[in-house]
Amino acid sequence: MADPTRPEFDILDSEGLEYHRCVSDVETTFVAKEYAATLTDPKDPTDKGPSDKVKANALMFLRKHIDPSLRWEYLQLKTPKELWDALKGRFGNIHDTLLPELTVQWNEIRLLDYKRVNDFNKDMLRLKARLNFCGKDLTEDDMIQKTLSTFPTSALILANQYRLEYDNKRITTFNKLINLLQVAERHNEVLLNNNVRPVGTKKISEANYDKMNSGKNPNARGVGRVDPYPRGNKAQRGKGRGSRGAGRGGSSKVWRRNDTIGPNGQENKVKNAPNNPPVKKERVGDEPCYRCGVAGHWYKNCHASAKVAASYKRYRESKEQESHFMNEEDSDAYVNFTIADISGKKDFAQSMDAPDFD
Repeated sequence: MADPTRPEFDILDSEGLEYHRCVSDVETTFVAKEYAATLTDPKDPTDKGPSDKVKANALMFLRKHIDPSLRWEYLQLKTPKELWDALKGRFGNIHDTLLPELTVQWNEIRLLDYKRVNDFNKDMLRLKARLNFCGKDLTEDDMIQKTLSTFPTSALILANQYRLEYDNKRITTFNKLINLLQVAERHNEVLLNNNVRPVGTKKISEANYDKMNSGKNPNARGVGRVDPYPRGNKAQRGKGRGSRGAGRGGSSKVWRRNDTIGPNGQENKVKNAPNNPPVKKERVGDEPCYRCGVAGHWYKNCHASAKVAASYKRYRESKEQESHFMNEEDSDAYVNFTIADISGKKDFAQSMDAPDFD
C-alpha cells in the first residue's frame, strides 16, 4: 500500500524555479483524482461546486507538494483555489527570471566538455525545453550548428564530414546527428578495447572453455551421476516378502558398512579403514638440529638435556660474534670456520654430557 504522506512528484521549491512543471503535474493529477473543479469557480451560480471533503483533500494534496516555507506562509488560506491563485500570482512570471540564466547556459554549453554523447544530448534537450517555455524557440538548425561548432580539435575531420552531410541535407534533425555520434563513439570504444593487448598476441580462452560433461546427457548440469549401490537384474528397492525384502522366507537386502557382501549379492569393493593406520615418518634432512647441533632429527623432536642446549647456544653466539667482527675488519677476507668438535653422528641425548664445542 502506498504511503499517503509521500509526495507523488517533486515538490515546489521556495524560489519557484520548477513552478510550471509543478502546475502541469498538479493539473494532470487533479483530473485523475476528480479534484479539478476545486481550482476553478463554478460557471452556474446555482451550482454548489465540490463538497467540503473534496476541497479538504485537494488542499492537503497541494500543501504536501510545496516547500515547508511556502506551507507556513500560506497556512491561513483554507481553500485549494485560494492557495492555487496565491502561487500563480507569485511564480506566474518566473520565466522572466530564468531566461537570463538559461541564455548563459546555452552560450557556454560545448560538446568537447562532455565525455559521452548521451550526457550532452540530455543537457541540450533540457535547455531547449526550458528556453522554449520562456519564449525563446530553438530550431533544429540552431541545435545542429551548436553541436558542430563545439567539436574537439581532435575530431576536426569528423566534424567536417558531418557538416558536409548537413549542407547536403542528409542530416536534417538534431536526433539524427546524435545517433551518428553515438554510433561513432561506440566504434571507437570497440577499437580501443581491441588494441589493449600487445600486437601479435591472441586472446586467452577462459578456463574449462572446451571441457565437456562426461555424463549421459551432455546438456545436464554437472557430471553424470552413478548409483553408488547398484542392484542386479533391475531389482527395486522396498520391503516385503520373498526376494524383495527381509520378510518371511526372503533374504535381507540391508547393507552394512562392515559386511563383505553388498545388497545385490556381489562382493563389496569398499575396503574398511585399518584400526591402527601407519604413521608417516617425517623426512629429516642432513642439517644439524638448531638446539643441540646433532643431525638426524628436528628441533621439536630433540631430547638433549638443557645443559647441552645451553652449551650449543653459547657456541653459536660466539661464532656469530666472530663472523660479524671479521666482516667489520675486512669485508673481502675469506674465513672458513670448521666445527671439529661436532661429528654430526654422536647422540648427546644418550650420554647426557655437555660436549666441548670450543
